[in-house]
Order: sequence, then structure tokens, then C-alpha cells
Amino acid sequence: MQRGLDNCGIREPGTVDYVSEVLTRFAETRSLHAVTDQNGRPIEYLVDFLAEYTHAVDARNRARAEALTRHLGEYALFMSGFFRDRLARRGELNYYLARGASAYWECADQERHVARREVFRRVHENFSRIANTLDHMRRNQLLLTARPGDGPPHPLAPFWRR
Repeated sequence: MQRGLDNCGIREPGTVDYVSEVLTRFAETRSLHAVTDQNGRPIEYLVDFLAEYTHAVDARNRARAEALTRHLGEYALFMSGFFRDRLARRGELNYYLARGASAYWECADQERHVARREVFRRVHENFSRIANTLDHMRRNQLLLTARPGDGPPHPLAPFWRR
């Protein structure tokens, strides 16, 4: 991870650690869908995150609004990095890139901890570059299909093809 981000000019340790932590957490599918709507259903689409955010703001639930914003940014980063082809086929890639970057701007604006605020600001400024790096790493390090003699395909291959 560090080398990939370093190659795209992102070298600040806090940012590298944060992106690594997001990827580690989202490696478990349940973390991707850890945020639920008002009815307890997992939120899977950005539009649903935004609807829940609106409900939280209307209810003056600042903690919920901040948690939704952060998860939206992390979800958009993960999806636009590792499921880029799928989003592009659906015509959603640019939307994910824009909403993800915007979410990190909001996270930086809301964050009271100075170091974390700087990490969110850097992710906002470099969102597309980070997502591009994740896509590059997926293509070159997490092969979808096995080469002859390399064993079975990567277990996430069917999801990346959707």
C-alpha cells in the first residue's frame, strides 16, 4: 500500500495509514454495509447515504450525520478504487469520485482533532489519485484470474466483474 501511494505522490504517513486502515476494515463485507438506514437495513448506495444524512441533519443528530459522511467517503473510496470497472459500466464512477471527495471535505470541516483533520483534507485533495492507485493495485497485485500454474482465481473476482 505504502509503495503504491508513494508512487502517486502521497507520502504523508498519517494519510497512508488511514487509507490502509479503511481497506483493512472494508476487506470484511459487513464493514462495507455497517451503516444502516432508519429501518435497520444496510445502506448500499450513495443516494441512500445522502437521504439518511438529510434525516440526521433534520433531526439535529450531529454524531449520526458525521458518521454517515465519513462512511460515505470511505465507501466511495473503496468502491471507486476496487470496483471501478463496475461503477464505470453503470455510469456512476464520476459521481462516486465527486461525492467521495466532497464527503472528505466535510469530514475535514467537522473534525476537531487537528491531525485527523489534515488527513481528511489530504484525502479530499487527492481522492481521485488515491482511487486510481487502488485500481492500479487491484489490477496488478490482486489478479482477477489465475495465470496458468498460479492456482485458483482471487476469491473476489466474481464481484469485481459485476
